[in-house]
Amino acid sequence: MLGARGKRSFKSPEYVKYQEDIGEFLKEVEWPFGINQVTFEVEGGFSNRGADLDNIIKPILDTYQGIFEDFNDNKVYKIKLRKRIVPKGEEYIRVRVYKEQEQEE
Repeated sequence: MLGARGKRSFKSPEYVKYQEDIGEFLKEVEWPFGINQVTFEVEGGFSNRGADLDNIIKPILDTYQGIFEDFNDNKVYKIKLRKRIVPKGEEYIRVRVYKEQEQEE
């Protein structure tokens, strides 16, 4: 989602569209966690088995930081990632966020 020109990176049009779509979806939602430490659980449904799961987390955190004034990604203390293989056209990303102490291992 990020491109590179020389030593500088830039957001691809797809990355910008993704951030706009998420922003539109979450525009009426308030960040309920204040400055508390949080955990992100992220599940990605990929149609390509070769897709890298770790590539989805940075855009998610950047987008949340751009949307929610009280959110800072330095308050993310745990990230749980899961990859699922789905048919082409049924790709998805699910995100759940909760205060770090709310869940046990």
